[in-house]
Amino acid sequence: MRCNYCGQSINRNLTIKEILIPKKILTEQLCSICANEFQRLAFKDCCYGCQRQTKNKYCSDCLRWQECYPNYDFHHEALFSYNQAMQEWFEEYKFKGNYTLRYSFTSFLQAYFKKKKNVLVIPMPISKERMEIRGFNQVEGLLEAANISYQPYLVRVTDGLSQVQKTRTERLTLKQPFKLTKEGQAAVANSDILLVDDIYTTGRTIFHAAQIILENQPSKLYTFSIAR
Repeated sequence: MRCNYCGQSINRNLTIKEILIPKKILTEQLCSICANEFQRLAFKDCCYGCQRQTKNKYCSDCLRWQECYPNYDFHHEALFSYNQAMQEWFEEYKFKGNYTLRYSFTSFLQAYFKKKKNVLVIPMPISKERMEIRGFNQVEGLLEAANISYQPYLVRVTDGLSQVQKTRTERLTLKQPFKLTKEGQAAVANSDILLVDDIYTTGRTIFHAAQIILENQPSKLYTFSIAR
């Protein structure tokens, strides 16, 4: 058994499920060294809006988002800090196209989504142009690897530079790039929605997507990302 990320051997006792389904152990493990490089985010002493570490209920960014969306009680959760190790992982997975890395955080995602009952999971989309270049939607890949059901109701209608290539000002002034499919509009109404992205930076992308969903009157809208 080898680490999904660095390829080093992992020595530990197997579970009964892993013995019965041996293919799973080849793709769904991180060694302890790699796992320790990814910093888990705390759910205490953090901003209620975006989980940034602070003693206040809301950070300065989220106070500004409150002004923009006064009727939206937003609450974002993420698993990991977007530290140097996570940046390097996303570079390998998202930009160099190492699709096998979609299994890296399977156990973390399964544990998180196990607590989310009766929610409609909607992943953040990528444009047709980006799909042609990359060959996969990085968010959908992570969800599929963890066997988490989702619906691709959100569509990106404009393309452009990757968020990592934009300045903070460019991200914040980005025009609305999303729409919901007709099927999605009907499904969202009066449903609890969990919108899933890969990385939360300024929040601009998440709030654009949230705005489109909120227009279709869900009963509740939550947001989540692997990193922030």
